[in-house]
Amino acid sequence: MTTSDLSNHITQLMREKQIHTVRVTLHDPANIQRARYVPIRYFMEHVMNGSLSYPSALFSMDTSAKLLPEAGEGFNGGYPSWLLKPDLATFGIIPSSPGMAHVISDIFLPDGQPVPTSPRHVLRRVLDDFAQEGYRIYGAFEYEFYVFLSDEGRTNLPLEPAWRGLQCFSEITQAKVEDIITSVMFALTEMGAGPEVANTEYGSGQFEVTNSPFWGLEIADMAFYYRTVIKELLQRKGYTATFMSKPVTSSSGSGAHTHLSLFNKDGQNLFSDPTMPDGLSQFCRWFIGGLIKHARALCALCNPTINSYKRLQPYTFAPTTVTWGYEHRGAMIRIPNHRGENTRLENRLPGADTNPYIALAAMLAAGMDGIRLKLDPPPALDKQDAYGQDFIQLPRSQAEAINALKEDDFFRKALGEEYYSHYILMRTSEWKRYETTVTDWEYREYLDLY
Repeated sequence: MTTSDLSNHITQLMREKQIHTVRVTLHDPANIQRARYVPIRYFMEHVMNGSLSYPSALFSMDTSAKLLPEAGEGFNGGYPSWLLKPDLATFGIIPSSPGMAHVISDIFLPDGQPVPTSPRHVLRRVLDDFAQEGYRIYGAFEYEFYVFLSDEGRTNLPLEPAWRGLQCFSEITQAKVEDIITSVMFALTEMGAGPEVANTEYGSGQFEVTNSPFWGLEIADMAFYYRTVIKELLQRKGYTATFMSKPVTSSSGSGAHTHLSLFNKDGQNLFSDPTMPDGLSQFCRWFIGGLIKHARALCALCNPTINSYKRLQPYTFAPTTVTWGYEHRGAMIRIPNHRGENTRLENRLPGADTNPYIALAAMLAAGMDGIRLKLDPPPALDKQDAYGQDFIQLPRSQAEAINALKEDDFFRKALGEEYYSHYILMRTSEWKRYETTVTDWEYREYLDLY
């Protein structure tokens, strides 16, 4: 579709749906989805085929909204305004907000160059590298999330789950929360995500809704919209939804398992080889080899928060070792049974709080490194305990993961020096704040003893 055709389509859609406001959105380095609200007239006259200013200071804020002057040029640089340019291919209505639409934007410096610390720009660079080799990426993020009865004041923690028990897939239990399941599937259908399957998961209040796969940048864009739509929709219905990796100490963590295939320009699945005993191509093995080689550093990029590492525990269906296997849900890389054109791998490393742009960029870059170096992976697991000490262990904390990322210099070039340094600085600052914060656990453990 040409730019002119796309603009005409959007104009018609806005009239049909009586859109009055457009959210111009982006995903920033702190893994926060931000937006500017624009009335429809101004959007059509100035923004749709132009740009919108955006304060650069927000790219120097961490998850606590603390401004880190060293993340960028600081006050010496004056924090100038940057430019948001909407990607019209991402324009869509917001099902939970009648009259509202949204569009994902790219962010640029005043001289027109992309902001190098923009996660979407980082992914574009990696995808361009694949395109130059004639490869296309096909896949989807498979999110788990928790839903709680809303407590706006957050005075009673932990919150009350939307359902209780561990009997995931229970028809009787799911019937009690059909309103949540069906409204989420309807909203995702309306936004074009193509939900496939929905069910309760292995934790009180936990759900999973899988989506159809997409190509290239759309894989991360859909993940961006997926989390936003679910959180907003359920908030309006009186619930609190969270994509924290481990919101409840005694319950299962929430992952963002990532399914990926590579295709060539002729539409052939490059991970498939029917002549091999396991149906996997040598190309696929090299891709896995790259993921294995860079796994410990990759962990830092796929699991960005302190909470992420509380999901990565043994015997919880989350990976703790650098392993791969056929239909093995304890391994970091699982190879589903599907073969032929449906051949794919599932990377179980990312948590639900992952930044989809950076996680996808990092996984693809690592896989490409394996292809170029022709790295064979270690033997696949065969009825083995994936949590054993004989395997390379994944980092168990954010601090350990950041150190692993510093030791693996590959990602400095793969993601860009500016983003790489910015990410390490932001996450190191987060860890330091955590280390000096007195927690509720400490009060409960020590207050009456000492």
